[in-house]
Amino acid sequence: MEIGSTRSGSRARTWVTPTRVAWLGAAAVALLLIVPIRILGPGDHERQSCGNTLQTDLDRWRGPSDGDYWEKAYRACNSERIDRIGQAVGVVSLTVLAVTLLTARARRRGDEH
Repeated sequence: MEIGSTRSGSRARTWVTPTRVAWLGAAAVALLLIVPIRILGPGDHERQSCGNTLQTDLDRWRGPSDGDYWEKAYRACNSERIDRIGQAVGVVSLTVLAVTLLTARARRRGDEH
């Protein structure tokens, strides 16, 4: 005699669907592209925003008072932008792989029943 009902998967398996993983990956990529990039300013010990991955704002570093730090800021900001783009590409790759594996698992389950 069976008590209760048996489920084919655990609660985590039912929550992790290809659609949810795709949305989570898209949200992570959006955050990587939108969150401000912070670099060290001229003579400052705290980081200042130079824009985000999609848009650069280096006006803060252009000025004759302390010297022209625009070139250093440009290099530092572009280095961070390239890192963020690489991270976004990595998230997209992992998301595509996870969605593919989850879809294949769902199809195999569908073929078994």
